[in-house]
Amino acid sequence: MGAPERLTGVGPGTVRLARAGAAVFSVGMAAFAAVPLMEALGGFPVLRAAAAVLLITGLTGCYLWLGVRAVLDRSSRRDLVVLAVMAALAVAVPFAAGPSWLGLGFMLPFAFAVTLRGWRAAAGFFAALAVNVALSASQELSWVLFGGLQSMLTAGALAGLTIFATLLSELQRTREELARLAITEERLRFARELHDVLGHNLSVIAMRTELSTRIPAEQIARLHGELAEIHDIARRSLHDVRAVVKGYREMSLERELSGVRRVLETAGVRCDFAELPAALPAEVRVALAWAVREAATNLLRHSNATVCLLGVETDGDRIRVTVANDGVRPSEGDARTDGVGGSGLAGLDERLAQVGGSSERYTEDGWFTLSLDVPGRPMAAALTSATGDRK
Repeated sequence: MGAPERLTGVGPGTVRLARAGAAVFSVGMAAFAAVPLMEALGGFPVLRAAAAVLLITGLTGCYLWLGVRAVLDRSSRRDLVVLAVMAALAVAVPFAAGPSWLGLGFMLPFAFAVTLRGWRAAAGFFAALAVNVALSASQELSWVLFGGLQSMLTAGALAGLTIFATLLSELQRTREELARLAITEERLRFARELHDVLGHNLSVIAMRTELSTRIPAEQIARLHGELAEIHDIARRSLHDVRAVVKGYREMSLERELSGVRRVLETAGVRCDFAELPAALPAEVRVALAWAVREAATNLLRHSNATVCLLGVETDGDRIRVTVANDGVRPSEGDARTDGVGGSGLAGLDERLAQVGGSSERYTEDGWFTLSLDVPGRPMAAALTSATGDRK
């Protein structure tokens, strides 16, 4: 499985898990501050021990501040001030603490990597490592090399986890925005078509109506002619609007399923769709296409879903199609179940009723399911079969 396939299932849960993992490792590594603190408190004079404790505590506090804010993606200009203070503390710590201070050498490179951007982050990372080596030059060479390598690997691993969590969050936001744009684009397309159809005709109707009001009363034949023209234009406009709406409604079920899959996967939702019977009546396929679109719209608006499943069951002349997704928000579960507060599901019920179908929706164990029961054969044929009048 390649990277694109692995990233397809990235959703809010994955982002939260990545952030939690980065936060746990970053905060957990702060425990290494206990080693130089114990060394300072155990054998240093009072003044030096106090200075070491203050410096190490301040360094660790700055590290936690910058690390947590980077994981939560809440960086601001204030972080640059904290980074500058941290750099000063990191330079001062070796002069107050013992040799074990090098165990904290990963903190400053990590802070540079997650606070700055681009080449500045890389330059700060390696510059901080170089400063650590320079400040520990008085120690044994093996200790300096070991400490420097440990600092580089630890800081690099922590920075990688944090940046990875940030990138996943950005990916999720981008996918959600793309999904919203796809819905908006479809609405704009329909609005443009209606404008193109009605705009000119309504302008003509308004103009000719205004002219008709100026026709003298004695020219009744001319007035009747103008009113007939206006009537014809209005009827043509109504016909054009119906044609646009018909083209919008009578969409291809296959094309709609493909479009929904593309939009959902762009939003980070993994789709597993079963094959629908190819012999479904045309009017049923149109109703199902609308149902799939409405289910996808509900999913994007009212859930934190990471998975969408479409199942198909056949029971005689009836077909049951279920569209289910996880990630139901507790505060919205009831509203989605009864359909109150929105016209989408109510309109869906009306379309299904026109083709002899029905729908149910329910929430269970964090999953929202839309169940559609539709006829598998044209309604006329089904009624003929039921009455026994088939020839």
